[in-house]
Amino acid sequence: MRWLALHLRCRGVPASAAAALAAATVLWWLGQATDVPRLRLSVALLTVLVATVAFGPGLTGADPALDRSAALAWLPRRAAHVLAIMATAAAVAAAPALVSDPLAAVALLVRDAAGFGGLLALGGVAWGAQWAWLLPAGWTLTVLLTGPASSPTFREVLTWMMQPPGTTSATVTAVAIGFVGVLAHAVLGGRR
Repeated sequence: MRWLALHLRCRGVPASAAAALAAATVLWWLGQATDVPRLRLSVALLTVLVATVAFGPGLTGADPALDRSAALAWLPRRAAHVLAIMATAAAVAAAPALVSDPLAAVALLVRDAAGFGGLLALGGVAWGAQWAWLLPAGWTLTVLLTGPASSPTFREVLTWMMQPPGTTSATVTAVAIGFVGVLAHAVLGGRR
């Protein structure tokens, strides 16, 4: 298990987890100050986003040559890393629901964590770990400014992160983005 501790430390996971937890706590506290449903949903969405992008810098290692010389295959480790980011972001965003009034439905938070994790991984593949946050943050901020759309279906797909939890097109979109992101990052890794 020493290799796991070293891997997590070299990817900056402890610092990223602390940053995600601190940011989620502050956003949850701000979300409790309002009763406006749209505003609470926006704060919940930002909580999942911040909890996800905090782990972006750890998508690649500091030394590409050292990464290539590893005795274990990188494909399963990269996939597990992105899946762990998704699970951690969902857990951090949904944790306040255990002790108080949640900002949004837990199903929505889990769905959004899967989609944001996929977008983060795709951003890492396209632009590298230091800029991986651009894709999920840019898409989310655009949707926050325009708001969710209920029809036609392509608008539901584009605003998937703000759709109600039972929306099939939003769930399918988030799962597809998550799957493609995990697969792309596992196979290609982050851009150097």
